[in-house]
Amino acid sequence: MVRQRSSDQLAPICRRLVSESLRLEPAASVVDRYATVSTELGGIDIEAGDLVVVSLAGANRDPSVFRDPDAMVLDRDGSRRHLAFARGPHTCLGIHLATLQTTLALQRFLERLPAARLDRSESTDPAGLIFRKPDRLLVRW
Repeated sequence: MVRQRSSDQLAPICRRLVSESLRLEPAASVVDRYATVSTELGGIDIEAGDLVVVSLAGANRDPSVFRDPDAMVLDRDGSRRHLAFARGPHTCLGIHLATLQTTLALQRFLERLPAARLDRSESTDPAGLIFRKPDRLLVRW
């Protein structure tokens, strides 16, 4: 028997699920930036104006920031520190609207179809370098 959950119970779960999903699989896994000053990073000289490819996906799985970084942990401390929407002056302006819409859509979906489950045998893993997505997701209820 599937346990029906109220909106109040689902809301925090859905927020954590969206945040942790974004950490594990950001929509854009890498972004390009140009160095504004010359610097050295990890023993590599970077000159002002050099193209720097930043791996948001790699940063989101940094074990010094996220314990057990390859696992989905819904009660993870600091899970909202992910970089799926970048940070600083390049932060995506749609960060709050996108997370709110996704959270509400997931919440409504689970309220209406509490028995919904991902069919892993018929679904594919996310693929792609920049914009990652699965080719197929099959949900059964």
